[in-house]
Amino acid sequence: MRILKSQQDFEVLRRAGALPVALLVQIEDYFNLLAVEHDEAESGFRLGRNGYIVVLEAGDNVRDLSNVGLNREDGGLLGSCPEYVELLDVGEGLQEYKIAVMYGNDYLMTFFTQTGAHDEEVEQWLKDQAERS
Repeated sequence: MRILKSQQDFEVLRRAGALPVALLVQIEDYFNLLAVEHDEAESGFRLGRNGYIVVLEAGDNVRDLSNVGLNREDGGLLGSCPEYVELLDVGEGLQEYKIAVMYGNDYLMTFFTQTGAHDEEVEQWLKDQAERS
């Protein structure tokens, strides 16, 4: 799991090669869109007060994301009621899901995860949610 709040977080991931480049570019584009919407310079923009971006990776327990506010008792991501789930083509033959979950009136968490990174039940849940959106 990667938590992204600032442009520096993207630079660290890019240097480490922790995510496929196409995936990282798609997520960074979303981050930059948020910066523009908040009328803040990209280098000084920081997520946090109204939510942030979480990248879920293979091996992450999406049923217990208590460290980002979705606890095990409620089913983690699978127990949430997302505002929307989008299936995105990111290039290089990759697809990812973008999942927006409202925690309150002014707190939105955005999750990204590559297709095929999770078990069959989670992948089916993501697919079903994307078809509803």
